[in-house]
Amino acid sequence: EQMLITEAKGGTKEGPQGPHRIQGIGAGIIPKVLDVSIVDEVVAISSDEAESMTQELWMMGLPTGISAGAIVAAATQVAARSENEGKMIVAIIPSFGERYFTHPMFAKVKKEAEEMKKQEVNMGN
Repeated sequence: EQMLITEAKGGTKEGPQGPHRIQGIGAGIIPKVLDVSIVDEVVAISSDEAESMTQELWMMGLPTGISAGAIVAAATQVAARSENEGKMIVAIIPSFGERYFTHPMFAKVKKEAEEMKKQEVNMGN
């Protein structure tokens, strides 16, 4: 068993956080409830990686925030490692995306949803 956490990667640099667009991941803030002694690895994710995964999650019907996209992107990278073949990887998404419906990143998804043609539902009556 391993415990991994996600950290924002500013620009292309690794290590200390730089400017990023991942809402919900603070600038080096470590919550008091996090026992860092149990953390085996910190997986750095760029804003672009987080946003791309967030878009994928939305298109799968999982509206999440960008920080959740970062978490799933990190889990996907960890799962792709050869030493993890056949292992179960669990990613905990800490919030739902309802608060992000008006975020500019989701304008395309919103527009597509608004342009969808309504379909009549036949309830067998």
